[in-house]
Amino acid sequence: MGNVVWLRPPEPEPGRPCLVHSDDQWWEGTVVWEEVRREDGLWWGTATYLKNGEEVVEVFSQHDLRAR
Repeated sequence: MGNVVWLRPPEPEPGRPCLVHSDDQWWEGTVVWEEVRREDGLWWGTATYLKNGEEVVEVFSQHDLRAR
């Protein structure tokens, strides 16, 4: 079979574009997802978004984040 070459996975991106649900509105931002689901079975991620002109960083479950 020859030599096996193991490749490292790519470095995580600084954030994927998303919409963040906060205060009954959707805000444009980016999310970095955690590597595995939590014990509650949901995916969680750290979102960075602009809310009323200010940068906010919060952790949300998949229920409050939408891919763009």
